[in-house]
Amino acid sequence: MPILTQQITPIHICAPQLPIARVFHQIRATDADRTSLQQDLGFSQAGITRHVSALIDAGLVEETRAQNEDGTRSGRPRTKLGIDGRHLVAWGAHIGVRSSEITVCDLAGRVIRHQKLDHDVTNFTPPETLDFVINQLQNLGAGLPDPLNIGLAFSAHVAPDGTVTSPAYGWEKVDIQQFLPFPISIGTGVAAMAGTEIINAPLNPTPYFEPSTLYFYAREVVSHAWIFNGAVHRPNSGRTPLAFGNSNTLKEASRRGIAARTFAELVSRARTETVAREILNERAHKLADAVISAVDVVDPDSIVFAGEAFTLDPDSLRIVVTRLRESTGSQLRIQRADSHILRTAAIHVALHPIRQDPLAFVAA
Repeated sequence: MPILTQQITPIHICAPQLPIARVFHQIRATDADRTSLQQDLGFSQAGITRHVSALIDAGLVEETRAQNEDGTRSGRPRTKLGIDGRHLVAWGAHIGVRSSEITVCDLAGRVIRHQKLDHDVTNFTPPETLDFVINQLQNLGAGLPDPLNIGLAFSAHVAPDGTVTSPAYGWEKVDIQQFLPFPISIGTGVAAMAGTEIINAPLNPTPYFEPSTLYFYAREVVSHAWIFNGAVHRPNSGRTPLAFGNSNTLKEASRRGIAARTFAELVSRARTETVAREILNERAHKLADAVISAVDVVDPDSIVFAGEAFTLDPDSLRIVVTRLRESTGSQLRIQRADSHILRTAAIHVALHPIRQDPLAFVAA
């Protein structure tokens, strides 16, 4: 299996710096043609021609003919550019505490195959978990080309040296490279989720004010990341509060006489059972305290909420947003992430190294 990353690489999602990577990014993020690329990126016509030709020759970009803007067929139609890469694949996984999601995508990030795995990390050793996830990825990718890269996103702190620490997992400075037979890319899930803002945003040729975004995630673990100056940042320690993760919320429900097996079941019962609703409301206020503290430090222009605490329980989200508005008095732009954000995080970790230097992977 020819994986082209040279070592276990903790990713740091940021806007691409190499000229050809910037061209590749802009084609993904905009309705691009050669003229718009030259205007958007500030490159010369010769530079755009050279980079686009190289990407087309590598099978990463394709040309399409567009109808004239007035809908007529007269005159020369515009030649648009789009991402190809359908013949090339990457594998990605998001490893959560109680479950994981794995996916196979092409180099445009289009999902080819996807699967959710019921796997409780706390019941297995690190090598057992990693071996299980890689085997499942191999099964999912059967019959497809070998991946150009594999990415693993963790609901845990990933240190610059490639070790993973998580009280929720029961892992302490686990050296991922020690347990895998080939190199991969790794990253913290919430940072990869936050990276969506950068990955989907068009580039600008000159420096300008870029709004900052706080990304707040709550599921089994509670964590956050923020985007500032075109890059994703995380707390240096990577510490995450576990007291109000899903598992401890279910334990509190059990202590108070509600035997819900899953967080989704607890949310469902909260529609008709007062005690269940009280438990979720109490958790929502704890989440609100954490969000308000993070906003006070980061001072973002917008905030995105992700994870089951918000996507499965809109009432909790309303409590958090109300508290946030009351506390800050600001006009933060507030969004909720979509339900596929874990799969998206896995794809971002797998594709980020390729997006930063596309020809290095394809030509290797």
